[in-house]
Formats: sequence, C-alpha cells, structure tokens
Amino acid sequence: MHAGTHNVRAAGARLDLFVSRAIRHLLGASLAMAPGAASIAPVLEDLLSFHPGWITRSVTTHDPAGGNDDGYRPGIAREGDHQVLFHARGEGRITRIWMTAPRAELDKPDQELWIEIDGRTAFRGSPHDFFEGRGPWRSPLALGVEASSGAFTSYVPFAWSSEAKVRFRGVPVYYQITYREGPGAASGPTPEQLERFMAEDWTATLPAPSPREALRPGAPLLLAAGPATVAGLDIRIPAGSLRDLAVRIGGQPPVPASFFFGLASTGTEVDGGWTTFRSALHAAWAPDGAGAGRLATRLPIPLAEGESLALEAAPGAAIAGIEAAVDLAPARPGVRLLAQYRDQTAPGRETTMPLVESDEPLQVVALIEQIRGGRPDDRTYLEGDEMIRTDGMSYPLQIGTGTEDYFNGGFYFLGPHSNAFSGQLRFLVDNPEDGGRGARFSHSLYRLHVADPIVSRSGLRFGMEAGPTGAYTPLRVRSLGLSYAFPEYRVLGEQPIPVRGEGRRAHSAVDAERSSPRRLMLSREGRGITRIEVECPPEARGLLLLRAYSAAKAPQTARVRLDGRDVGTIHEMQANPVRSFAEDALWIDLPPGQCGAGRRPALEIDATSSPAPWSEGGYTLRFFSGPPAPQLRQGPAVEIFDTEGLPGGPFYVNDHSMIQLPDGRWMLTGIFNPEPYRPDTERAFVLATAPGPGPARWVEAASPSFALAPERFSTHALADERWIWAPHVVRDRDGSLVMIFHVGTPDPDRSGFRIARSRDGRAWARHGRTLFEDICVARDPMLVRLGDLWVVYYTRCASRELRLSGVAYRTSLDLAHWSPPAMALTLGPETAMHNSGHTESPFVFARGGWFYLTVTSYPVHEDATFVYRSRSPFAFPPRPIARLRAHAAEWVADGGGFGAGRLFFTHAGAGKGGVFLQELFGI
Repeated sequence: MHAGTHNVRAAGARLDLFVSRAIRHLLGASLAMAPGAASIAPVLEDLLSFHPGWITRSVTTHDPAGGNDDGYRPGIAREGDHQVLFHARGEGRITRIWMTAPRAELDKPDQELWIEIDGRTAFRGSPHDFFEGRGPWRSPLALGVEASSGAFTSYVPFAWSSEAKVRFRGVPVYYQITYREGPGAASGPTPEQLERFMAEDWTATLPAPSPREALRPGAPLLLAAGPATVAGLDIRIPAGSLRDLAVRIGGQPPVPASFFFGLASTGTEVDGGWTTFRSALHAAWAPDGAGAGRLATRLPIPLAEGESLALEAAPGAAIAGIEAAVDLAPARPGVRLLAQYRDQTAPGRETTMPLVESDEPLQVVALIEQIRGGRPDDRTYLEGDEMIRTDGMSYPLQIGTGTEDYFNGGFYFLGPHSNAFSGQLRFLVDNPEDGGRGARFSHSLYRLHVADPIVSRSGLRFGMEAGPTGAYTPLRVRSLGLSYAFPEYRVLGEQPIPVRGEGRRAHSAVDAERSSPRRLMLSREGRGITRIEVECPPEARGLLLLRAYSAAKAPQTARVRLDGRDVGTIHEMQANPVRSFAEDALWIDLPPGQCGAGRRPALEIDATSSPAPWSEGGYTLRFFSGPPAPQLRQGPAVEIFDTEGLPGGPFYVNDHSMIQLPDGRWMLTGIFNPEPYRPDTERAFVLATAPGPGPARWVEAASPSFALAPERFSTHALADERWIWAPHVVRDRDGSLVMIFHVGTPDPDRSGFRIARSRDGRAWARHGRTLFEDICVARDPMLVRLGDLWVVYYTRCASRELRLSGVAYRTSLDLAHWSPPAMALTLGPETAMHNSGHTESPFVFARGGWFYLTVTSYPVHEDATFVYRSRSPFAFPPRPIARLRAHAAEWVADGGGFGAGRLFFTHAGAGKGGVFLQELFGI
C-alpha cells in the first residue's frame, strides 16, 4: 500500500473513532435531525440491494475499428425495410434509448421506430412522436432534441421474459441502447413509478434546517452516525464558501461538496460555481439576497455502526455559518456508498482516463464531471467515448459514441440544461473575444444511473477517452463517481476451462481503445453442447460464467443449464469481424447444498439452436460467497375479517385479494360461500373494506378491521361460468383497478381466465371475454408488472403428459393479448396430480434483490404454504426455503412497499371463520 493511501485511511479511521465516541452528544445540539423513520423512494430503495444477476450492457454505433468513425452502422440485421438495431433473448430490460443525427436526417419523413417485447408490439410509429411525448409516454421519461440538448432520449423501461427487438426504418445515424440481461434483469419500476420519481419535487419534503453552525479546519460538523441511513440532506452555506466545503463518508477521503451535491464546479469560477437546478437526486439554489446558497440531496447514504457523515472545511479556511438538516431512515446492513473523486489531466495517449475503479462488488449510480481547458476554440475533447469494463474483462460491455452522448446530449450540446437523470448545468466560455478564436470552455455535467445502474461483481473500470482516440491534450477533468458497494459478496476462487481440441487461430484486438494490441486467439465453433463439471467450494452461493469468444459471426445463442435446470440464456446479437475478440458473462445462483461434500454440479451450454456457430475461446467459472439464506418466522395470527358471524352465515373466504383505494381505505375481495366447503358452488366474490393506513394497524386493532361493504359483493358469476375463483386486483397504468380471475368450465383442461374493471373498487364491470384457457384446472391467477410488461402467474401442471404440480406464467403488454405459457416453477414427480394441487394460490413479490414465490400445498397439509426464492421472476428452483402456516396466502406490505416495508400475509379458507393476518420476519 502506498504510504499516502495508508495515511488517508488512517486519518479516516481516527475520525470514525472520534465520531463513535462523541457524535451522540454533539448531534442533538448541532443539527435539526428527523427521527429514523424517514422513507426512501422505492426506486432508490432497490439500489440498496445488490443485483449480481444483472449484466449491464449497451449496443451502440461506435467505431468497431477503435477510431472515431462512429455512426452510420448498418444495425445487426435487416428485416424488410427496417434495420434491426437491437435483438435480445432470455430475460432482460431496456433501460435507455438515445438517438441523434444532423437535423436534416432527424426530420426526414417516413422514419419509423418499432419496439417489440415478447413477440408483441410495444410501440410502432414516428420517432418524433415517441420521444417528444405524442406517444404513450411523456416527459421526463421521453425527451425530444431541445429538452435533451441535441438528441432524443428515453428512459421508458421495456422488460421482457424471452425476447426483445428494436427496429428502425430510415437512417439511425447515432444510437445507444442501454440494457441489462440475466436473472432478475426484467425487474424494476414501472413507467408510471419511474416518471413519478423523476418528476416529483422531492426537495419540498426535506426537514427544516437547524440554526447556523460554525465550521473550522479540524473540527468537522457531524451530520449523522451509524447505524442509520441518511435519506435526505439539506444545507445552506455562505456562497463564497463553496470552494472550501467537503463531505466525508465514514473513513473515505473527503470529496468536494460542489460535486457531492451535483454542481460539478470548484467555486472559483466567475459565477462562483453556483446555479439553480433540481435533478432526481441533487438540487442547488443560487445565492439569495443574503448571499447564502443551498445544496440538497436525497441519495441514500448507509452508515454502519461507528461510521459518520460529516462536513469539513478546507485547511486554512473557516466557514462562518452553516444551516443543516438530515432526514434519517433505518440502517441498511451490507451496503455502503462509495464516493470516488478524481482530479486528473488528460494523459496525451490513446487510452481512457479512469473515472470509477474498484475491485469491490459495485452498482454505479452517478457520475458528476467537470471538463475544462482544452485547446483554443476546440471542443473535440467531447469526441471521447466511455468504456465500461466489469468483472476483470478486457472487453467493455458498454462503449459509447462521444462524451456528450453519454450525458444524453448531442453535437456538443445545445447549451446549459437540466433533466432528471442528466444535464449540462453550466457551460462557461473563457476569452470569448475575437470571434471566439481564443475561447476555452468549461462544462459541468452529470449522469444519474438510477434507472440503469452499472453492475459489477468482481471489479469495475469506468474509463473515458479525452478526444477522438484518448490522446487529446491539454485537458483537465474532475469527476465524482458514486456507487453502492456490497462487501458480503466475495470472490472465493476460479475454475478455468480452456478450449480443447482443434480450433481456429486468429490475431485480433479487443473492441475498445484504438491502442488495444492484437492478440492470438484460439477458438472453436459449432452448434453442440459443452459440458463442464463444476468444482465449486461448499460456501459458494453464486457462479459467474465468463466466456471468451470470437464475435466475427452473429447472432450466437446458447441455453445454459445447471444439473438439468435452465439457469439462463447467452445471446450475442452483434458481429464485429474487424476486432473479433470479445467476452460475455452470465450469473448463476448456487443454492445451499449444491456444492461441497463431493458434489460436482453439471453445467451445460447448449448451442444446438444457435443461428450462427457458437464460438468458444475458453470459459472461467468464478465463485462467490454471499449473505446467508434468510431464516423466516411468522408472528401470531390476528383476525381481520370475521365471516362466521355474518347474517345468514357461517361463510368462508378462500382465495382473495387486497388493495388500497384512492381514498385511503383498503378493499378485500375473494371467494365467498356458505360453509361447508363446496368449490363447485363458489359463484360470488365478497367485498369488504378497512380503514387505512395499512396492515400494521390491523394487527394491533382490538377487533377485525374489515367489515362487509354495503355493496356486499364485487362480482357474481355469469350464466356461462360454472364457478368463479381467486380474484386478484391490481392498479392499471391509469390508476383504475383491474381484477383477473378464474372461471370454471366443463373441461378441466380448458379452464378460463377473465378480467373486470373498476374506478372506485365498488362498482365492477366485465371487460372482454376469456383471455386464455389452460390445462390442469388452471386457476388462482396473480398479476404483477415488470417495467411495462404484465406478468400473470397461475396454478398449472407442467404439461398434459407430465402433470407435475407447478406455477405457469404468461406476459402481455395490454392485458388482452397474452404470450404462450411457460413454467416459473415445476415440482418433482411426487407432486403429479390432475389439478396441480401442490402449487395453489401463487403469489410473487420482489424484496432485497430477490423474488419470492409462495404456494399452498393442500396434499401436504391444508395450511402448508411453501416459500421459494429466485433472482429471476421467471424461474424458481424447486427447493423451498421455508414453510409457513397459512392457506391461500395473500401478501401485503406496510410503510414502504414490498421493497422495504413490514411484510404481512393472510390465512383463509373453509372452516377458518374468516381472514387472518400474520407478520413475516427474516427478510
């Protein structure tokens, strides 16, 4: 370790020791601090959980030869008069689409953008309509050329379960499509949730600041101490003190406050480094009449025991007074915010300057950068491309087309601007006289990776070229990279798998910096199955499959199986015959017990259906530790709806659903029938309501919180419906309610599903006819949305021939047209039944980077509910992680949603006398 590095870390450790002893005495007197119950926006909450399955990538029009001849690429294929810009298989999500061209090209008639998800069209029409808010999505999700400063930009999330395509008719001169693939990659906010997060004025809810505090060198202002999470920070300082203020997180080196709060300035500029703006994470207000400026952020800052958040003054400087306020949320163990500040000059050679670099498991969430200097009247330094390498790969999975393109602008920007996720806050010109021939420029830039975090499991290098090939000079670049680090995931070892037998020899460079050297690559090609005996250590909880290959031919596709179970797809859409050496990766979770004790799991890479020959230059299996599996326990059951004492009773409620209404009340609707149990006579859904705020109040109430609504029923069976079962209610895009339910038919292999709609939860109307039919008394549907994709889960056996109990799913973009069925869970031969009885009442929710699936197994016991866990919402291992005492469990969260709120589940059914609620602990 370098002595200077050691001294910096030691100083940070001494500060933390001081803070841990003194902070509780100082904070109460020095700051206005809210109690530790602040909420964190669900979009941000998700960033505090590690997502090792996300392989984050981009497809762009960069120069495949490594130079600066970006743009005008032919796409990856051609279909009729459309170019295919993007084609993915397996699970994934498009997180960003960026496009630009000279204005004459942008405005050409008859251009068409066509986005297809799981075989259905999500959008087809004019690019101008899509990006300028005349399609289904508006600003800030979609931005036109003026709003995004020279380019079209979209953050509309498009998730898929099996396949996605983006086609374009016309000439897409420059484009970037940022996406993620792998287990869990489809997860994330819906368009409405993301739009609300991007547009809301989050600064209005910050706590009121405290009286002014003096800040002197060597006497930091302590803002918060762990264990806690800072959910909001608001400070006011004398405007001239911006240059002297720094922020320190734990034992890390301090970083300039102007960068930490998004301004990307030094405070020495002619405008003092200030401007007024609000992004989705940061805000600043230019100095007021009293000469005070204001800075704020809502970026969550987790603090462990003994860590602190503090403000510091630069050596030799004193800040006369500061107002500060902190909003605190509960601690988030296992995650910390890493702040990397760099001040560097361009190296003058064909390489990239590191902006974020770490060996830790990371999720990069923001880059704030100032670029200044350069040659007179010359901004070609903005031609530099970003190159993002993860997991020790020499091949960057994300490579750009220009610095301003990375920041969502185009053609060196149109001027200063600020959007939710990107902006050029300040554009200063020094020496503008003489027609600008001697002018030099300064840019203050930010890009927030909230919707598209960059994920690496075992090391990351985020580099940016200076100028067309990296050799531009002179140039000064200051930057702050903000990432979440997850120390519980550690590399345990590797298993190299070299290529054996005859192969093709080729000399190729990596598609990266122009100076990348050519190397000898041996690869074999074919359409077969590669089998690998995995030598994983017993404590391994994850495996990263890394492939080196030749990208000379495309597309290449392979299904990957572990011990016979599908664990993912590797699909490479883009060929590069110029620089063919490439790498890719797939994350595979390893459940406890899969490794060790002499076990050697069998890994199969099945490329028998690959369109182009599958290339193999060698594999590496990298093994990871991880947090221990959760230990679940349930609280006492509390009755929330009494059906035994209702007039005309006793009655029972079986499969049911709960949702909060716009007026704050909650509704419950479900199968309702007189005792005893007669499923063939269940022809109505009860309607009951309870007051808000939610389930935490219900379990504390002295009597059942739900009461029969005046309407009594939400839905009755129609004449052609022998019975109706298992309603599930969710909110549609426009805020209205949609209910999906099973309808009984004479043929158990043609069970149907229908929907009803409501605006208020009281009056319901059928919508359309049967959505689809399925086998094995298919029933108990449950709806969720991943991005803009609807997913319905339901009870169904594996096939007509193999009637193993399971849970199927289908996807849709409009709730009317559905994909063919696929299996999310298939149990073993001991569960074979005519009606898939071991997997009733499926419910799926996401929490802490995992998806959880619960099912009731009445052949085991009437009250046996099993819990399954997976990174992917589309493939659950058949081994449960827990068994709960419940029947027909419906899940609901209190205070923050499934991502962070308290979890509760219900218990109902014939003979129970009502509906009961229990809290779950352990996740």
